[in-house]
Amino acid sequence: MKQIDFDFREALSVLLRQRGLIGASVAVFLGLALAYCLVAPPVYRATTLVQVDVQGSNLLEPNAGLPQQTALLNARLDSEVEILRSASMALAVVEAGQLIRAPEFGAKLGFVEKLGLALGLDLAPKAQAVAAAKLVNDTLERLQEAVEIQRQGLSYLIAITVSAAAPQTAADLANLYAATYIDLGVSGKTTALITARDVLRRQITTAQRQLAESETAVNDFIAANLARLEAESGDPAIAELHRQLQAAQAEQAAVLRKSSLAEQALAAQDWPALSQSLGDAALQELERQRIDLKSRLAAADQGSARASDLAAELARLDSGLAQQSQRALDLVQLSLTQAREREARARDALRAVLLQSTLSAEMLAQLFDHQQSATLARSQYQTLLSREQDFGTLANVQIADVRVVAQALAPAQAAAPQKALILALAAIVGAGLGGMLAFFKEYYVGGITSAHQLQNVLQVRVPVSVPDVGRQEAGMPADLVAKAPLSAYAESFRKLRAALDWQAEPATAAASQARVILIASALQAEGKTTAAIALARTYALSGASVLLIDADLRNPSVEPRLVETTSVGLLDYLLSWGSATPHLPQAVEDPLTSLVVLSAGVRSVVPTDQLFNGKAWQQLLASLKPDFDVILIDSPPLLPVVDARYLLRDVDAVVQVVRYGTTTQAAAQEACAQLQELLRPEAKLIGVLSHEGFDMGRYAGYGRYAPYYQQLEA
Repeated sequence: MKQIDFDFREALSVLLRQRGLIGASVAVFLGLALAYCLVAPPVYRATTLVQVDVQGSNLLEPNAGLPQQTALLNARLDSEVEILRSASMALAVVEAGQLIRAPEFGAKLGFVEKLGLALGLDLAPKAQAVAAAKLVNDTLERLQEAVEIQRQGLSYLIAITVSAAAPQTAADLANLYAATYIDLGVSGKTTALITARDVLRRQITTAQRQLAESETAVNDFIAANLARLEAESGDPAIAELHRQLQAAQAEQAAVLRKSSLAEQALAAQDWPALSQSLGDAALQELERQRIDLKSRLAAADQGSARASDLAAELARLDSGLAQQSQRALDLVQLSLTQAREREARARDALRAVLLQSTLSAEMLAQLFDHQQSATLARSQYQTLLSREQDFGTLANVQIADVRVVAQALAPAQAAAPQKALILALAAIVGAGLGGMLAFFKEYYVGGITSAHQLQNVLQVRVPVSVPDVGRQEAGMPADLVAKAPLSAYAESFRKLRAALDWQAEPATAAASQARVILIASALQAEGKTTAAIALARTYALSGASVLLIDADLRNPSVEPRLVETTSVGLLDYLLSWGSATPHLPQAVEDPLTSLVVLSAGVRSVVPTDQLFNGKAWQQLLASLKPDFDVILIDSPPLLPVVDARYLLRDVDAVVQVVRYGTTTQAAAQEACAQLQELLRPEAKLIGVLSHEGFDMGRYAGYGRYAPYYQQLEA
């Protein structure tokens, strides 16, 4: 890729020249942005700020939240953020706020459904055509698009931002999101504890069964070996202790049966069965009063005052029965507890005596094994029972790990669209794109409009731009070289001559050999011939002997602009060369200068490229070099015809003329590539921008160079 020499002033001039394109781009983007601002619905944003207790402390265990590594805490907080962003969280909010029915987030009616409702037709309304799952999914999608969850830096704060069409809706939904999140957190913790408690209860049942089996095993061993144990220990109290243990166990079983029957009767409010099972005198008396009251109520007239009084009294009596039953049941439970204590004392006393007695090793080992199993089973049972009670208590007093630190308030202004920002960005984007298009047009697509641009495009030296002097009333622009030598037009060709004098050396070392300069262009009508005549006259006015050869045999244009048509031109000579009587070309003199012109003659009707590839042209050019200081050749255009390719091998320099704003960059680049490919290594290539939009006031009377230039008359 070619390098482009950047010049700030040239870039600024490009932007100024293409200000219309840039302005149009800015106008388009501003129009689009303004249209968007006018039609875009307002969007309001509200934010609820919550703080997460990443250590998860609770009321019953205040020291449970021990210091943890920062990485673990951050991971916990990141997890909470993802939970807030999850579909399950959004679904909970949808259910809590009934958002399926909300106009902004709920199901939208399509055209068919709206038409059906308008016409009163049964055209499968939305609620019937779309499955419930799709309705929920649509609502979830809209909600998740409206909600933004973001952690606030490295803190433990999470911002819940909701966008909605109404300010109050945004605030309410943000607060609902936070409240639902907190409720789900508490319920999750409670559910986990309840689940753990249920698991413990199943383990307690197993442990209780194992404990009973272990105790039974101990008791059965003692009962089966009571006589031997008594004989080996020599303690007559063992039998009495065993009897007390059996009595305590029988009492406990009886009280347990009584308690079970009483609880069943109380649950069913079967007062007769309850009083019979408990055997409480006060309860039995209340039951006799209840029976009597019910009989009196049945005998009373329905709806009468007496019936109402009796019913009220019956209700009070039922309440008293329930209270008395509960008191009696509490006494039974107390008796059960006492029975269990007596059974435990009797059991422990018996086993203590046995373990301290002088038993045989065999009996002592067996007894100890049974006792140890029972002790371990009891310890496990008590541990599980304690943990089950703790879990139950924790489940009832759980608090949230999240708290709201700032509730969302209804915003006073819409967050979007930000009209000022949108318009500013549109202007910036439009200006940027317009600037890019301007440079693209200047350097790649459009015509060439400055010498600096031409130098960047062709990568050759461009020492001069030829100004546009407009249409001359008499003569042509090239006449200004002689008629207005102090004009900017004449000065531009003197600059070109100076550049050629410094760069273009003759093809041979002999000082007597003329320098051969080819004036070329990519296409016709680029100012090539005018530039050739003006440059030739500039050389002639400097005192050099100059020959201008019109080598455009297919479209001669030099002679018609300077002198009358000659009878014999270059074409006649080249066609007749080698014959017995060759036609020698006639040279004419420029009427304004000492310039000598070798005309092309009449326009050729046959291809002329091979004429410049023959010996006739070579010999002619060789014979003319000693007689002149400078020979300028006006060549045919490079792209349409091939003639100029054969002319390049004999020249010392080439001036490529490019017309301002007309010659495309592609054509100029292609022509330049052909020239660089065919020129001799030592030959020079110079670019000239012809007919540039030249501000005559700047250089011919109104600018800082006014003293140096002659102002042309209008």
